[in-house]
Amino acid sequence: MNHKLSIVIIGRNEEKSIGKCLEAALSAAQEISNTEIIFVDSASTDKTVSVVQSFGVRVISLLPTMKLSPSAGRYVGSQYAKGEYILFVDADTLVYKNFLSAAIKHFENNPKIAGINGWIDDLNEKGEILKDVEPRFDKITDVKWLRGPCCLYRKAALQINGSFNPYLMVEEEAELGLRLIKNHWKLCVLPVPMACHTRCYHLQTLSSLIAAFKRDIDVKRAGELTKTAAYAFKEGFGLAFCWLRLKTTIIFSAWLVLLVLCFFLPNFLYPKVDFFLIVLLVGVVVLLKKRSITQTLVFFATKFLTVVDLFMGLPKLNFKHPFSFSMDIIEHKVPLQTENA
Repeated sequence: MNHKLSIVIIGRNEEKSIGKCLEAALSAAQEISNTEIIFVDSASTDKTVSVVQSFGVRVISLLPTMKLSPSAGRYVGSQYAKGEYILFVDADTLVYKNFLSAAIKHFENNPKIAGINGWIDDLNEKGEILKDVEPRFDKITDVKWLRGPCCLYRKAALQINGSFNPYLMVEEEAELGLRLIKNHWKLCVLPVPMACHTRCYHLQTLSSLIAAFKRDIDVKRAGELTKTAAYAFKEGFGLAFCWLRLKTTIIFSAWLVLLVLCFFLPNFLYPKVDFFLIVLLVGVVVLLKKRSITQTLVFFATKFLTVVDLFMGLPKLNFKHPFSFSMDIIEHKVPLQTENA
């Protein structure tokens, strides 16, 4: 049976929060007749699956032996979704009402649109709204990638150009977006509230930055950025990807190289005072932009760790075609009331 809309929710060990996500999704789905909801579980070890089933939602569980990641969950979900449009939602995200009807209307009026975002409110762990995480446009605006916590795609575009790459663990949204644009599709943001998303690791302090980096090492995500960039180069849009998602890191790296050259060059070729002037000038520029000494330090530390992360990824480089991804899953018995008629 075909559906107008599929809502694919992904998560792992979300028993405490998945209920709110499902309630919001079910409420938003009432706007669109003939909607299905699928939860793709990344081998949870708690009661997540039971909680989801209690809502009458279909559950597909990835095996613990698989390469687990948000991108893998979205990829599998896209293969099972039957809707003309697919809304991907992270388990820590609540979909707002009224977005889906506006977005699908825009899809129907613009056949070359592959994906749509709206405004996403970002919250910290305390539920406080974080400002300036992403720019907010007051008119319909073309973009080059969609934010992953909540994003709506035309299924036909994913079928033709490939869905999320299941072998990527970071920046998979940008890789998909640029791949779609390369093949003459468009992505846009509507000036409509779409969802709210809780960011557990919003990098506002040095301690949160270090905690996030340690987490990436623990879950073997460190170095994965290099793999995403390599896939982008393989697909023919590597420079566009690097400038889109690594522009400040590239500029920071060039600055570091310049400082090293300044430090080691003989004084008669490059006076050491120039070294300190370069450091001071860049520091002042960043401080004026960040408006905080703490945020300036976090900025430099973030860029340094990004460079480290890129080097850590060099030994990981290998390419696998998404079609080779194992689709061995556990499909739980479909409970009653899986659809909105």
